[in-house]
Amino acid sequence: MDSDIELEIDAGSARGDYTVRVVRAPAGGHASGMFTLDVEGILERLPQLEATVLASAVAARRTMPVAEMAVREVGQQLFQALFTREVYGTYRASLGAAQHAGRQLRVVLRLSAPELATMPWETLFDPETETYLCQTEPLLRHVPAPDYNLNPLDVAPPLRILGIVASPRDLPSLDVTAEKDHLSRALAGPVSEGRVELVWAKSGTWDDVQSMLLAGPWHVVHFVGHGDYDSRTDEGRIALVGPDGRAAMVRAVRLMALLSVAAPRPRLVVLNSCSSGEMGQSDLFSGTAAALVRSGIGAVAAMQFAISDYAAIAFAHGFYAAIANGRTVDEAARVGRISVMASPDGTLEWVTPALYVRSGTTQLFTLTGTPRAAVESSTAARTSGGQDPGPAHASSPASSPGTGQDQAMPAQATPIPATQPQSNAGQAMKRAQLRALYVQASAELRARRLEQAVELFEDLLMLEPGYRDATALRDKARHRLELDRTYREALKAEEAEDWLAAADGFAAVQDDPGFPDAAVRRQDCERRQRISDLQGELRYHSSLGSWEAVLDVSAELATVDPNAADPDGLATAAQAEIEKAKPQEPPAAETAEVPATPNDEKPHGSYTAADLPVRPPRTNAPARANPGPHTVPGPSPQARSALNPAPSVTKAQAPAGVPPSNAGFRGSKAGVPAPAPVGGLAPPLRAPLLWGGVALIVAGGLGACFAVYFLWLDDNYWYESGGDGSLRIVYGLVAPLGYLLLAVAGLPDRTAMARVVMAVVVVSGALFGLSGLTETVDPTTVISGFVHAGFGLWAGILALRSRTSEPFGWLLLWPTVTVPLVWVQDKGVFLESWYRTHAYFVLIQLLVLCAAGIGFVVAARRLRASEKGQEHEQVG
Repeated sequence: MDSDIELEIDAGSARGDYTVRVVRAPAGGHASGMFTLDVEGILERLPQLEATVLASAVAARRTMPVAEMAVREVGQQLFQALFTREVYGTYRASLGAAQHAGRQLRVVLRLSAPELATMPWETLFDPETETYLCQTEPLLRHVPAPDYNLNPLDVAPPLRILGIVASPRDLPSLDVTAEKDHLSRALAGPVSEGRVELVWAKSGTWDDVQSMLLAGPWHVVHFVGHGDYDSRTDEGRIALVGPDGRAAMVRAVRLMALLSVAAPRPRLVVLNSCSSGEMGQSDLFSGTAAALVRSGIGAVAAMQFAISDYAAIAFAHGFYAAIANGRTVDEAARVGRISVMASPDGTLEWVTPALYVRSGTTQLFTLTGTPRAAVESSTAARTSGGQDPGPAHASSPASSPGTGQDQAMPAQATPIPATQPQSNAGQAMKRAQLRALYVQASAELRARRLEQAVELFEDLLMLEPGYRDATALRDKARHRLELDRTYREALKAEEAEDWLAAADGFAAVQDDPGFPDAAVRRQDCERRQRISDLQGELRYHSSLGSWEAVLDVSAELATVDPNAADPDGLATAAQAEIEKAKPQEPPAAETAEVPATPNDEKPHGSYTAADLPVRPPRTNAPARANPGPHTVPGPSPQARSALNPAPSVTKAQAPAGVPPSNAGFRGSKAGVPAPAPVGGLAPPLRAPLLWGGVALIVAGGLGACFAVYFLWLDDNYWYESGGDGSLRIVYGLVAPLGYLLLAVAGLPDRTAMARVVMAVVVVSGALFGLSGLTETVDPTTVISGFVHAGFGLWAGILALRSRTSEPFGWLLLWPTVTVPLVWVQDKGVFLESWYRTHAYFVLIQLLVLCAAGIGFVVAARRLRASEKGQEHEQVG
């Protein structure tokens, strides 16, 4: 047909890979593509889908039932896999072309890969339009087989349908009367108009079905009963009734032979049985429906899932009414699906029917003539051999008992009163639907889709209060849902740094095995909350000038998190303020003497470091078990004799553990003990600082000499004269040695972060030099140079922010941040090639490096002079 978009799907080169090709389309073209589909995953979900579809027959309270989510997910997965970019473009263009021509687009799937025939293609869902394809467009499965019936069959009304109900006694019982009544009520309208005639076989045995087929003609065969799929033989089967009343499983190939006795062969077969539409994976024709199409049946409508009574009646009503009105079989299947969607709201059973057709037209019948008015007919006479097989109608609905009316069920326009077996069948279907709803709710609970599970359990309990353990499972789902909600809120609070709320949330769920990280997160949030509280208290004391309290809180913070003990440098500032406020002690010579008392032979009074022995006697005051941080050892005996060669008065001995008045760190004033370094306040060490500066002077000066020589004095090329080797020594060994010595000296400060920064400066500088400055730009050298510059800038900023290293900040910053100048050549060219005759920027960088080294040497000399001045002041 001109309005068909026909897609051929075949297996690809690898497992799970498939190819799709547009055979024909209203928009033209032959788009193709490849896709990957998890067939095994979808097959594993088929039982869940069947339970979902059957459970959806229960009236739902929501706009979109939760059950539909599973069907929509599978349908969207199939749609996005099948309609690749080019194929989807052809599909959209064909849809517009068909609408412009006033026709309806029909989707035809040619499934050449056997495993794809098992997929529920009727669930195809277009996420762009949010519609299912088979609800808006006819969708059919094309079975590749020769088409022996190219032209529609001319039928003079009525359209004759042979109904077969098979209910073996060893299978779940079917209410034969109710099943016949369902289809009779579905066809009541067309039967009363004379367009359809429904005749029932006497029983579901092989002999009775064969006799009825021989007494044709029959245009349609409608089978109601049991069917299954034998995975061992990979073949579909239909259950007829055996001679002993037990099930006689008829394989698809045997059923095909049975139907072939009809003359002419029926063009349409409807299999209203469980799994009659299911197909095997190794043989495309192993399914019952596909096997019948292959044998010559024009089309087969089969149920791929179990179907409720209401859905079966609704589908038959819409399907046969469309056929009787001359519609194509694919359009009739779509009309039948729409009839299923009528009620209850939210049912998904419209995906259950699957339509299989042969190649060629889907117009199976051409109705000729005018339908004659229907009267009640008796089929008993037609069930015996040798009688006229044509349609016969009784003149009166009341037939005598001897006419055989009890042997067959006539098509009637009036409904049959409900019987006790009908009630039993309804109860059985309700139990099946409740069980399917229970299974689906339990599956959602296991998958931790808790909101869906709660809603499904509530639906189940609304329909059947007290159903099994549904109440306990619903409460369990609610509890887990509440814990999940609490956990998510705790995560949000943790992200917002609301540590108290986050800790409370994690504490509420930490005992549940589903949240293994809750306890650790709670402890971390409590620690962070403690840090936040202490830092707030520290800032409060700092604003009031309570410096001792600031140091106390800082010490407590250090026990919780050492990196948080000095927020914004407040503890460092408090220590400095305390040092400024300390009174200076008078010199040792001015200390007043205290005469000895009669009760104590030992003199008392003030004391100095000169009076302290090397090891204080044990008879003195007991030393503290843990001396304070400011306690330092006294000078040696030689220093003591040099400072006080002949003391004229006797001084009191210092108690053990008490620091002498004139002992202190380098740079402290006489008589005032210097505090221990806090926050990196100790000045840099002089010797490493001096030799670090010398190394930078050698690196910068030697490198500058090399650059001057190779730029203006050497006639050879740079690389021929060993220029790269010279710079490797300067940049890769000498300069990193200088930075390493500066780090040992304590630059930029003595914090752990500063040490890491200087370590990166040393390593990146060495890597920059040793990787070589080759003729072409080397990525390793360039990256190392920029890392060296970045961390050098960081080190300089840290030094500028430090109280003791502030003068050295610029000396650290300039020689490192200028390293990228090496990659700037003359005329502003950047990172093109390093070898240039006029590398002036290299000379500039080396001169900056040398100047920085000179600055460090001068600073070390001044530091030495300051220390000597303080020593003279102490001696004086």
